[in-house]
Amino acid sequence: MPIYNHEGTSEASGDKGEKYKQAIEEYLRARGYSIERRSNHHSTTEDLAAVTVDESFHYLSGEKVGDDVKKFVRVEAKGTKLSRLDDDFLTELARVFIDYCEQDGGFEYHIYASYLQAFDKWERIFDPRTNTPEYISDYFDTLRERQKLNDAEEAALQDLGVEDFEWFLADVFVHRASWNRLGQMAEDERSVNRSKWDFYTRENSPSREAETLVANFLRISGLPESIYIGENLADHPEDIYADNPRHLPIWVESGLFYSLIPMEEMPDSLRPFVDGESVQSRPFVSWLESEDTAPNVAKRLFNREIRRRAVDGYEDCRMVRHQYENRLLFKHEGGGSGEEDDSPAKTRVEGWDVAMDWGAYTAHRYASPVVKQYKEQFYVFIDTGWMFSHSGRGTSIVKGDTASKLHDKLQSSGHYRPNNLKAQFRQWRAYLGMDESPPLEEAGIEDDPQRLEFEHEEGLELRVRPPKDGSERELLMQRGVDAY
Repeated sequence: MPIYNHEGTSEASGDKGEKYKQAIEEYLRARGYSIERRSNHHSTTEDLAAVTVDESFHYLSGEKVGDDVKKFVRVEAKGTKLSRLDDDFLTELARVFIDYCEQDGGFEYHIYASYLQAFDKWERIFDPRTNTPEYISDYFDTLRERQKLNDAEEAALQDLGVEDFEWFLADVFVHRASWNRLGQMAEDERSVNRSKWDFYTRENSPSREAETLVANFLRISGLPESIYIGENLADHPEDIYADNPRHLPIWVESGLFYSLIPMEEMPDSLRPFVDGESVQSRPFVSWLESEDTAPNVAKRLFNREIRRRAVDGYEDCRMVRHQYENRLLFKHEGGGSGEEDDSPAKTRVEGWDVAMDWGAYTAHRYASPVVKQYKEQFYVFIDTGWMFSHSGRGTSIVKGDTASKLHDKLQSSGHYRPNNLKAQFRQWRAYLGMDESPPLEEAGIEDDPQRLEFEHEEGLELRVRPPKDGSERELLMQRGVDAY
């Protein structure tokens, strides 16, 4: 969700209307986009709709591609000063937000304006380097309060939450650029001769040998026995988390309080936010099958319950918010090099490295478990990797250029190799309690009727894959050279 100031520090000119839209169109064409429709020709929310091939897909001239590798873009053109709090703008943003969620993403939304009023406040919302969950939450509340949608649109908006809005913002791009600046940018783009790069950026043939897929997800095979639903008493959802951790398996939506925690086990700090007399226990499966909103609520409850396993299971495990994800990591005490050589000091949990000194910073192995639904079945995907903090506690996360340089150094040392990532997946699977064998009752562990259970997906196979090593890559590329 970047925000771009193409004007630098100077003020943009006040070019308006169709002339400004045409300048945007010329700039997009220069960048290789095809204009699909215009608002003056079609009744659409956006001013322009464009399409190009995704940058990750390289192809030879004349090759046709399908929608799966195309990138679709919607454009809003504002040739005058634009305020982020303008009611008409908020209404347009809300409509595109609804479309984005109904289509499960699938497009980027680009906002062009000659001038952005209070540019620093735009950055607090649309710039991932400076925004915060609090700014985004406040802006989402403003959007809901000041939008001028019709009744059907407003009902659709009420079904969406701030987490959906954060997901949407990842595909929102804000550009401050005058008509003159857009013309300069289009000319710059046209001056680049990309055709001479075709040989070097062409798509090489993949390997077509069958290979077993080691998946980074598990199927949720056992659902909770019950869900507890009562009247929400919180004035604002954020009030709940003043004294409660964000990994509790609860969710507030449309005046209702959903929980996987029975009322009698609910912590005292949580009780003031739910009307205890209104709480009803419902069989989870029947609720899931009977309520239209139940699958989305269930995913949010599952996400929190899975994170709770690690945070409650390990004293030094904590959840942090970074790049619109809730990530799990372990604290690190630090303190110089290792005992036997000059290697960095590390923190280990159950035999695995979880954090280490990395220059003046601390490198943490993180996990970001996310539940998704496919054909009425829930799966938990575990994205793993490295992130950096200013101190080993993980409370102050390193961002921006400094983080990029640290990642480059870590990558050059081999910490991003495929085998390393597979090991990280196995590592966090264990921390999250997903590899329980033998079963709970055989291991002498009390069977909790609310506990999620997981199973591995077996028999997954790839028949098209990238090269697995340098020698295979050279062989595949040579075939491409011979055929070029």
